[in-house]
Amino acid sequence: MNNSGVTKKRAYGHIAVIIILVLMLAATTYALILSLVSADGNIFETGQVEIELNGGQTVFDGSDVNIAPGLSTEKSFTLENKGTADIYYRIYMENISGALQEVLTFEIYDQDKLLFSGKSKDLTKDSPCTSDTPLAPGEIKTLKAVVKMSEDADNTYQNGDITFDITADAVQAKNNSNKVFD
Repeated sequence: MNNSGVTKKRAYGHIAVIIILVLMLAATTYALILSLVSADGNIFETGQVEIELNGGQTVFDGSDVNIAPGLSTEKSFTLENKGTADIYYRIYMENISGALQEVLTFEIYDQDKLLFSGKSKDLTKDSPCTSDTPLAPGEIKTLKAVVKMSEDADNTYQNGDITFDITADAVQAKNNSNKVFD
């Protein structure tokens, strides 16, 4: 009988230790979860970033552009925020080829505000035309591109051409005051 009483005491002691360890593990886990889930002042929202350039249509298709020294042509195009978050956008050229890239100046306007002016080689992913203000979800912005041929262009460029792709990228505006795209 004496042996049975000692065994019961040990069993109750082991049970008490197990209960204490489980309670300590639960408290530690709860504290760890709170420290990972909550960080005062850091609130993150997720959203979808999607932009559409000119409704998927080509801005300059070449069929209606007839340019000569000193003359210009202009085209309006749109940028639509199809995502769920405010965005900053950037516009740039890729795959540029042709002799006219030396004598054409590109300007991009947001209404009367000049956003970019320079040669096609200057409107690159590394030095794009960027938005100053965010574009809200569902918002459509109409911009204007003006292409001018230098008055100094001579007959060397008479049958010249240029091809390029206009690209638009977007990045979430929230928590991105420096407009970092990468």
